Amino acid sequence: MNNIEFRKISSAKIQDKRDLVISECSKGGYTIAQRVLVKEGNSTTTVYMKNAIHVDSIEGIENLRNALNVVLSEKNTENS
Repeated sequence: MNNIEFRKISSAKIQDKRDLVISECSKGGYTIAQRVLVKEGNSTTTVYMKNAIHVDSIEGIENLRNALNVVLSEKNTENS
């Protein structure tokens, strides 16, 4: 059985208890997933949500960056 492994490259807080995590996939490409931190008593459990987004190549990551830059540029223009 082939186990798929993920190597976390980056993460960003997107909500109080949720992070966006970008990982390199051992099968190739990249995965963008949501990670939820669940606090129970004194311990915190990390849960990855189903239905992550798979990006085939570094060019796809660059396209994602470019799309985010457009949103940021537009919002910065609105707030000026």
